[in-house]
Amino acid sequence: MALDPAGVLYVAASSALVRLRDGKWERTGADSLPPGMRTAIVFDRDGTLWVSVNAHYYARPRDSAPFVEVLNADDLWLTTVGGVVHTVLRDKGLVRVRLGRPVEPVRIEQPPARGPQLYAGGMFDGPDGSLWYQRQDGVARMVAGKDGVLHAMEVFANHNGNGDAPHPGMVDREGNLSLLSFEGVERYQPHRFRRLPTSKESFYWLAQRGMGDELWLGSMESPMVRLGADGSKRQTAVIAPQALVRAAADRVWVGTATDLWEFHGDAERRWDLPAQLGKKYEIQAVALDRDGGLLVSIIRNGLWRFDAGTWRQDERLSNVPEPTPLTMLTDRAGRTWIGLVNNRFGELTATGFRPVSTSLGTVLAMLDSGGRLLVGGDGGVTWLDRETLRPLRLRDGAAMRRVTGLVTDGDGSLWAHSDDGLYRIPAAALRRFWQAPDEPVEAELFNFEDGVRGQAAQVRPLPSLAVAQGGRLYYATVSQVGWIDPATIRRNPRAPDVLVQALHSGGRDYDAVDGVTLPRLTTSVDIAFTATALSMPDRVRLKYRLDGVDSDWRTVRRERGAQYTNLGPGQYVLHAIAANEDGVWNRTGAQLRFAIAPAFWQTWWFRLACALAALLALAQLYRWRMAVVRRRAEERAAARLDATLQERGRIARALHDNLLQAVQALILRFHVVQARLPQEPELQSMLDKVLRYAEQLVESARDEVLALRRPPSDEFIAELHDALLKATPDAAALLDFGTEGVTRPLRSDTAMEVLYVLREALGNSARHADATRVTVRLRFTDAGLEGEVADDGVGIDPAIVRDGRPGHWGLVGMRERIGRVGGVLVIDTPPAGGTMLRFSVPAAQAYA
Repeated sequence: MALDPAGVLYVAASSALVRLRDGKWERTGADSLPPGMRTAIVFDRDGTLWVSVNAHYYARPRDSAPFVEVLNADDLWLTTVGGVVHTVLRDKGLVRVRLGRPVEPVRIEQPPARGPQLYAGGMFDGPDGSLWYQRQDGVARMVAGKDGVLHAMEVFANHNGNGDAPHPGMVDREGNLSLLSFEGVERYQPHRFRRLPTSKESFYWLAQRGMGDELWLGSMESPMVRLGADGSKRQTAVIAPQALVRAAADRVWVGTATDLWEFHGDAERRWDLPAQLGKKYEIQAVALDRDGGLLVSIIRNGLWRFDAGTWRQDERLSNVPEPTPLTMLTDRAGRTWIGLVNNRFGELTATGFRPVSTSLGTVLAMLDSGGRLLVGGDGGVTWLDRETLRPLRLRDGAAMRRVTGLVTDGDGSLWAHSDDGLYRIPAAALRRFWQAPDEPVEAELFNFEDGVRGQAAQVRPLPSLAVAQGGRLYYATVSQVGWIDPATIRRNPRAPDVLVQALHSGGRDYDAVDGVTLPRLTTSVDIAFTATALSMPDRVRLKYRLDGVDSDWRTVRRERGAQYTNLGPGQYVLHAIAANEDGVWNRTGAQLRFAIAPAFWQTWWFRLACALAALLALAQLYRWRMAVVRRRAEERAAARLDATLQERGRIARALHDNLLQAVQALILRFHVVQARLPQEPELQSMLDKVLRYAEQLVESARDEVLALRRPPSDEFIAELHDALLKATPDAAALLDFGTEGVTRPLRSDTAMEVLYVLREALGNSARHADATRVTVRLRFTDAGLEGEVADDGVGIDPAIVRDGRPGHWGLVGMRERIGRVGGVLVIDTPPAGGTMLRFSVPAAQAYA
């Protein structure tokens, strides 16, 4: 199959060439192609269509032109490299074929006569414009030399046997090469880390920065080589290097299994280990002391000092058991730190060893990062902040195991070599760690999928990380050395596509298409989805959310799917998003809309009917309750009224039988006295006034008794006005009485209390305020009864309003009377002067 520049699909079938255009298959080229097996079809970069028929190559430059025979080849298959057709000719080998041009031989470095030979399939395109060709033992990635000859840079062996070399495949959108073989599909992925071409027979590699910016590389069996940034190589006489320290840019010390080497400028010098040791012991670590002297740790013989060709035992560890340091570092402040076996770590002082901690595990690497000491080992990475240990914790909860190397690159990022691979802590995250060491930091792990292979040596050579040759980062393991340029790390910019694959519910699988409806009574669903990240699928991160159920995104932990239970009927939308290995997110992702059909009792109309029935029941219950409350209120009101009438009857009898009778008797006696008094006109006139006042008092009291004997009538307002005038005759000329609103009948107890309050207020204004006008208003509203008494007198002292007058109970009585019927009474002095009394009684307590 092949796509033309316009995206039309062409297919070479066994007996015809067809294309799919506008949704229909149609034959093409039947007039100019011979009958026979069509075995291959490609478009070159010029848009020319090439077809192989019975090992003959035919080409058509334009859709309307006929095919023309170009070449009779020895291969049934067509191959394009860089958009140009390649094939194999018996007499010329691999050649390039272009329409209208002669064939061009391709020069390839030929393997030995007995070595693997080229397959007829020839060359094909690879990732990033690389060239590949097939061999009997596998496939090789080719690189053109300066002479134009293609050389095999990497050979990937074929382990399937039976000469099963893969045929050309395809390069996917993420730059991975997939090849088809008889056994299956093989995938080749460009690694971020590159491996140095080292001998397979050598082990225990040391890779450290030497003089200048050189990388010094050595192993157990091979001589140490100095590699320059320009690609130059310089072999040394050093065998099996174990430790290295730079004293200056042009001075390097190297410790091996048998001796000590000094490189100073162009001079090289070797010294034997201390003669008093009696036998050869390997050097474990080297470091510079505060004064510039060389410290050398020798296996099973502790710490030594080397100065001007002389060896001397360092006595500062003489009292320390097993005093051989595994690793040493002198920081920029001149303090020397050492890690010993049995989880011991501390400072080598001027007089001895000062332990710092035994909780770090075995210390295998140290780094002075801008004056801050980082310690790596079995327990990960820890910052020694003065005397406080601050572990570096990763955000995802992963633990760095057995850290054997620590460096910072040119960007300021921290790299840690662990058993899991290389961790990179970005410079910004490292700065946050210095400021908030208790917070976990983000880190990126590079492992075997990135090209990091093997594990660092258990004991030596250490450390296992270095930065050299213009900022390249090198790691060393037991079996190999690899590198990466931290400034140009290969990234995958393409976000993965997200696919919803299946929906499973109730033991049945459904097509994952929008709008699928699940049966009624469905409560649980299982939705499978995935992401099309082909480079590193294990590092893909997936999140999902179900609208109406999840308030935030959920992270996929293991299986790529989502399970939900206790779902009800309704419409649902599942969203899924994904990120590739470099954290590039597809925020649009994929979604699946599905619905769960409701049972009849789950439908909206059934619920509405139930709600209406419930409302009707509540209304009936409310009406019944209100009737009960009203009946109980009427019973309580009747009881109160009966009690009030009885009390009023008792008061009326007491007034009639006691007070009125006594006053009548008193008046009669006054008349007797008046008849016997001498005829003095002035005294007679005074006594007549007293008697008339007493008779008025009797008449008023009799009216009170009558009022107590009967409930308020419809003429309550008129009776109230008359009662006020009779009770306070002195205020008749001052009174302005009126009502507002529609007059309503009052409850008897409320009417009596209001009468008493108004009479008391009116009397106070007449007797104490020196008022020239008193206004009385009653307002009948739906909310209740409101009353107001206002005068233009001298006002009232606020202290009296608040506390009352000693020995007087008028104000107290008025408040109590209004409060007894559920009302509120307020007395204040308006800014214009005088006194104002206001009260209000709720409708339920005011009206009959």
